[in-house]
Amino acid sequence: ICQWGFDDEANHLLYQNKLPAVRWVGGVELELIAIATGGRIVPRFEELSEEKLGKAGTVKEIAFGTTNDQMLIIEDCAN
Repeated sequence: ICQWGFDDEANHLLYQNKLPAVRWVGGVELELIAIATGGRIVPRFEELSEEKLGKAGTVKEIAFGTTNDQMLIIEDCAN
């Protein structure tokens, strides 16, 4: 999950390793997700490591409303 965005190479590497990615998440929401999942916010992709990743049981995306707004639901988190 990324607050701003990531380049095409990072997107390709994530996809190649079957790691779903979400961009343009607000700062407050990003902090709440980090707290809930036990993950660490890292400033650069190069600083990402397995021990900094959070854990969740289920992550799913739903669409709702007349304009099909999308929402990410993260369930069964550590906190």
